[in-house]
Amino acid sequence: MSLAPLALNGRFSGTAQPTGTQTVAFHLYDAIIRAERERPVIVFADSRFKGVEEWAHLPRTTLVNVPFQDWSRHRAQLWEQIVFPSLARRHGCALAHHPITTCSTWQAGLKTVVTLHDLNFYLHPEWFSRSFRLVLRFFALPGIRRADCVVTISDYVRGQILEHLHLPPDKVKRIYNGVKFQADKTSPQELTASRPPYILCVGSLQPHKNLPRLIRAYLQLRVEQPDLELWVVGRPQPRFSKQPELTELLQSPGVKLLGYLSDADLAAAYRHARVFCFPSLEEGFGLPLLEAMQAGTLVVTSQTSCLPEIGGPACEFIDPLSETSLTQGLRQMLLLPDEERHKRIEQGRLWTNQFSWQRAAREYLDLFEELLS
Repeated sequence: MSLAPLALNGRFSGTAQPTGTQTVAFHLYDAIIRAERERPVIVFADSRFKGVEEWAHLPRTTLVNVPFQDWSRHRAQLWEQIVFPSLARRHGCALAHHPITTCSTWQAGLKTVVTLHDLNFYLHPEWFSRSFRLVLRFFALPGIRRADCVVTISDYVRGQILEHLHLPPDKVKRIYNGVKFQADKTSPQELTASRPPYILCVGSLQPHKNLPRLIRAYLQLRVEQPDLELWVVGRPQPRFSKQPELTELLQSPGVKLLGYLSDADLAAAYRHARVFCFPSLEEGFGLPLLEAMQAGTLVVTSQTSCLPEIGGPACEFIDPLSETSLTQGLRQMLLLPDEERHKRIEQGRLWTNQFSWQRAAREYLDLFEELLS
């Protein structure tokens, strides 16, 4: 007897410049599709997204091209809610997976699994635009509550879900993300030629990323080390609250806003930084921590939310609400003796080994089979 296929919702492929959850969703699906499995997979995605077109040529995989990159966000959300369930049923699928928080409320007889990355939109509405809050409450919460299983990416977020959404514990499963970030040895010229020492920060310019405090802490350190720079990778996103203060601080001496970087440029930026700093107020996973450690860079990050869980023993933890704590943590890592520096770097690289996309894919596939059994 042939097995009913899995339906994978590839709405993440609606951008040519993925960040955050979009990148995570791609790597998860890439690992699932390439894993050893008997059950067929039908993935609905835009073939123009880097790496997606290859899936059509892999065993037991069908790629249904959906032109997400030509659509508005609202049109894609309506497709997810109305069209995707019926398409999946038409293709004979038995289970649908949604990898980026939102999912269809109407299940059309499918088993449904949704990956919920964080509850920031629910617990911290002040960080988001009103329209984005309404969209997530309308398109995310009803589907999450009706899903057969909610997968989350850290024990921290699982605890939040149980506390605030009051879902049954056996309906909420934690599966860690992987990290797949190869630091290309051929560094882009613009990031390697006669560069000064710099602190690196990676993340969209969102309120919870805590960039104003980081910049003020950096400006204190710049008095002590005048050649030190702060490089910020990221770009503004319209669905988040505006930060007038940040706009002004980004014009400070020594601060460089690099915008969106390609994988190769980002790899070089990680590898050559003196310290990577991620002083976020709230995270569901914190993938940049693992990317930085995998690239061999020291990490300073917050002692709050999931970051101690994901960052592990190699990180230097600070109070993200204290500029003094942030300044001291950065200073300590910048002045670390070479022997201790190398020890921490190796410790960080070893720590990242436990976060594997192959392992995550196996756990998801086992979960799907459990739900279909």
